[in-house]
Amino acid sequence: MTEMLTNGAQARPGSAGLEFTTEWRDIDLAVITVVGDIDAANTHELLDYTLSKVLLCRRMILDLSHVSFFASDGYWMLKTLDSRCVLADVEFNLVPGARVGRMLQICRQADQHVL
Repeated sequence: MTEMLTNGAQARPGSAGLEFTTEWRDIDLAVITVVGDIDAANTHELLDYTLSKVLLCRRMILDLSHVSFFASDGYWMLKTLDSRCVLADVEFNLVPGARVGRMLQICRQADQHVL
């Protein structure tokens, strides 16, 4: 079963918007694929969408390999999602892709240096 929600709002000028697709590969495995730009204007929508799936699964894979832009707000959204998955006892895995992976690396390094 595949479910698609498309966010038509333009997050920033020239943005392709953001699309979320959920594929249920097993009765308890949700694979959420995200395409487009993740920035301050839409991280709350992505977080709300993913959290609504946390209630329905035991395992979640968030595929961000098709994300073309990833702002630092996305890092904080992922940290929130991860902590909620821990609380709900949901196994959470991330497929970052090159652009997301680079921003995660930068944010993790900065996060370690916060006093």
